[in-house]
Amino acid sequence: MKNAINYYYDIYVNDIIKTEKDYYFYHDNEEYHFVIFNRPLDDIKPLYELNVEMLNYNVLSHKIILNKNNEILTTLNDVHYMLIKNCNYKNKFVFINDLVYLQKKTAYIKYNDELLRNNWVKMWSDKIDYYEYQISQFGKKYPILCDSLSYYIGMGENAISYLKNNYKMENNLYKNSLVVSHKRINVVEGSFEFYNPLNYIIDSRVRDVSEYIKNRFFYQNLNFYEIRTYMDYASFDKNEYIMLFSRLLFPTYYFDVYDDIINNNLKEEKIISIINKNELYEQFLVIVYNYIVKEKNIFIEPIEWLIK
Repeated sequence: MKNAINYYYDIYVNDIIKTEKDYYFYHDNEEYHFVIFNRPLDDIKPLYELNVEMLNYNVLSHKIILNKNNEILTTLNDVHYMLIKNCNYKNKFVFINDLVYLQKKTAYIKYNDELLRNNWVKMWSDKIDYYEYQISQFGKKYPILCDSLSYYIGMGENAISYLKNNYKMENNLYKNSLVVSHKRINVVEGSFEFYNPLNYIIDSRVRDVSEYIKNRFFYQNLNFYEIRTYMDYASFDKNEYIMLFSRLLFPTYYFDVYDDIINNNLKEEKIISIINKNELYEQFLVIVYNYIVKEKNIFIEPIEWLIK
């Protein structure tokens, strides 16, 4: 890999370190990562243009480095790689202030519609259809997934109907406060993934805060005061609170682990810690609902089985 970096980027390094996810090295006191491009090829140009736009406006982000042929991707043994230079900011965790920063700085940024991931109803419906088909094929191999999946599919269907029935369609579909967002927020992966262009999409600002809340709830101690402070700052409108509650209902926290078990040979037992928090999470959803209705004084429809 060292020879490839030397040849394609005219960067000469002595040591390249391989990790589970990528290769990284240091050059002129800067950290670089050579990563597999794991997105649709149609995203290449829009992602690069977004990255250039962000850097031009001094938005904190890793930088995509073109190879000597001015190409975004370098293909080695039929695998597409991208070289990125780390921004000069490192943190082991993602904090709510990171979300606030990126949302403020990218509220009016130019983007290509190829990067939009804001049609949640269709994406969620397709995902559920896929899981229902998949478990019918592999259920016997994964008894814990087979026994638990129906609960989370039910939660997902609740999220879909809640959004469809309550969100007021105006001129555009889910176009509230579009900002640079992330495919997923992982608090413990820290600043590297947060500022990694490969993780960027365009979506409502509600997306990242919802995923942040779920990730903190299931993998760290969630500080609700921190969330309240964000809500006070954000001043969501009613539609955004409906989107927030819908997205908190949709169990990405379960489906992501499910995918890792099926696709990446993660041990099936890893899902048990998620399942064991079902009741606590339902109680948390009630707290969020009451906060929106009673403290923010914004009425959103209750979910009868949940708000008892």
